[in-house]
Amino acid sequence: MSSQTVSREHLLREQNEELLPSKPEARSLSIGDLVVLCAGMVVNVVGLVIPSQVFLRGGVSPFEILLAAFLGFSLVTFLIVLSGDIGTRYGVPFTVIIRDCFGKKGAIVGSFGRAVVCMTWCGVILFFGTSAINSILKTWMGVSAFWVVFVVFAALQLWNASRNVKSMSRFGWLAIPFLAVALAGMVVWLLQVNNITLHEALTRNPVEGAGHSMITIIAIFSGGWLSEALNGSDLSRKLIQPDNAADLSFFARNKGMIIGFALGFIGTGIVLSGAGLIAGVLTGQPDPVAMINTAFEQQPVILAASCIIIVMAQWSTNTCANIFPATLIFLNAFPRLSFAKATWLVGLISCAMMPWLLANSLDIVQMVFSALLGPLLAIMLTHYYLVRRCVLDVASLYDGSLPDWNKAGLIALAAGLAAGAVFYEYAFFAAFPVAGMTYFLLAGKEAPVQSGAPTTSAEGQPE
Repeated sequence: MSSQTVSREHLLREQNEELLPSKPEARSLSIGDLVVLCAGMVVNVVGLVIPSQVFLRGGVSPFEILLAAFLGFSLVTFLIVLSGDIGTRYGVPFTVIIRDCFGKKGAIVGSFGRAVVCMTWCGVILFFGTSAINSILKTWMGVSAFWVVFVVFAALQLWNASRNVKSMSRFGWLAIPFLAVALAGMVVWLLQVNNITLHEALTRNPVEGAGHSMITIIAIFSGGWLSEALNGSDLSRKLIQPDNAADLSFFARNKGMIIGFALGFIGTGIVLSGAGLIAGVLTGQPDPVAMINTAFEQQPVILAASCIIIVMAQWSTNTCANIFPATLIFLNAFPRLSFAKATWLVGLISCAMMPWLLANSLDIVQMVFSALLGPLLAIMLTHYYLVRRCVLDVASLYDGSLPDWNKAGLIALAAGLAAGAVFYEYAFFAAFPVAGMTYFLLAGKEAPVQSGAPTTSAEGQPE
């Protein structure tokens, strides 16, 4: 069967519907929806924890940390737009794209590295959200039922996430405005209670300690979000596009992604990092729930409201940034699963991993993840832009004609991981270029560029 005449019905016998090229009617996210989803990714408890953990390790000032945050979020946004072009033009998700880089079975191996990152953050953030709810119970009712709350809270969140991406954005439209007001209120209250100005808080001297280098801090801020750079095509394939999107220039066809991530991701990331940093500086606590308990011990109403902030921030991030990408990876590995069942499986594994045991070292975890995800991203972008020259044979990604293993991708992945392990303080900045260059040198000989530019028809099938 020709790869250019594969029917959607044939593909469905081997693939989950969610993994096929997006139909025009499935591209329903507006730029406004994307801004909200981006903000929802960033507004989470880890975003509050990382800046304070970095500051309390010593050696850097609050202003330097915010500068590193800006550079880290900007780097990730740049990479997200690059990977998003694949979804814009071809409508295929990350788990399908990397079949061309690693082979059909190799793609499952590579993508599960990303799933581990997503599920780790899912479990950590669920734990923080539960801690916040339990803190409210102890403050107002004098009871503690942590694990009961955890089970109920996780179940509700997985139910919401199991519906669809549009459901996630609807929750964001409700949660994000409330979170913005609440975070601003918390910062203002802390500044007033400590009788200090915003400028004074951000220009405090570093605390004693060796701390991290500037480039390491940038890697820390970008590290956990590199999963979103891999996720770029998963979002862009759902974004509303003009009929002639494939014929537009790179910037014109990716305008929505650029605007959405500049406003929702970079802007929100800097604001959240600033809020977490100020809270850590003034309370001396890296744990957000501990921050709140320290700051508002004598103010139960404000304590409860602040805990609600954490709960909503956790929910909005987990659904889009962690559960959804991992669900697509599971659908690729187990195509007979439904979207809902794959979502629940992701949640159960996240909890079984007990990643909250890492909660006191999230800055280090973030750096490790940047070395893990950097090679995957480098290989995917090198393949699309330098090897394939932005031309993909979409049908071949589905029709079984690809080999099970692509040695070039696997060798490059191993080289990138080794570089990240050896130069761990530089993490992403070592792993990314090594993996990319290795793949280009190997794949340039093994994977010739396809001629022609396959597209998808109005029905969403390769033609």
